[in-house]
Amino acid sequence: MSTKKFLMLGMVAYMVLANYAYADTDLTQLDANVAATKKVAAKEGWQGSVSLGYLATSGNTNTRSLNGQALIGYKSDPWQDTLSVQALQASQDGNTTAENYYLNGQSNYSFTKNDYLFGMADYLRDTFSGYQRRTSEIVGYGHRLLQTDTQQVDFELGAGARQTLYTNDTSDSELLERIAVNYLWKFTDKSNFSENLSVDHGVSNTFTQSIAALTTNLAGNFALSLSYTIKHNSSVLPGFKNTDTITAVSLIYTF
Repeated sequence: MSTKKFLMLGMVAYMVLANYAYADTDLTQLDANVAATKKVAAKEGWQGSVSLGYLATSGNTNTRSLNGQALIGYKSDPWQDTLSVQALQASQDGNTTAENYYLNGQSNYSFTKNDYLFGMADYLRDTFSGYQRRTSEIVGYGHRLLQTDTQQVDFELGAGARQTLYTNDTSDSELLERIAVNYLWKFTDKSNFSENLSVDHGVSNTFTQSIAALTTNLAGNFALSLSYTIKHNSSVLPGFKNTDTITAVSLIYTF
């Protein structure tokens, strides 16, 4: 996908999400980091965020990287629904070196103050890691282990299924167990740190992901986020590495 097309899609996503803007939302009520936002009990109604990061070098080496995220969420007790879209593209000397697209939707139903049931579905396309398409559907139970004015910890346990189509045109389907821990620390009124760790275990592959992010408010609804992601697959196709890492700096607009 070209940079022009990517930016056009980003603008379309922004305009769609902007139609559902919730004017009273600020950074302390809707966390700017996408992964953390999914677990934050935000205000009633619609809220969302859009982020974009870009880096380019020229001279001895011509490199380019582009990452974007869009999140929309709706809360109406006891329900909380979120939908997030993420994309990443990188190239060096005119050759694409990374291209990743991820879509995730989750719906939570709270039956006590600290307990909820959830249903989640996601889609991944990452041909540079060997995946033409990978989808999963999970249902499970979540519990808020800690809730203070500055810190929050959620634990989730679920089960479901995963379907994978590899770049060599082979495929498999398997049952899946999921464990996830999500931590959020608001260490100032304008800054927060989040760590989201998840393990999806299947017979053919165990996928582990860690997303650490530091987010700070710049002005109004604009924020800056620095994130570091580690993705590890226990089993990969020949010629591919088990572990991928992503370091991203993004400008974020929340509403």
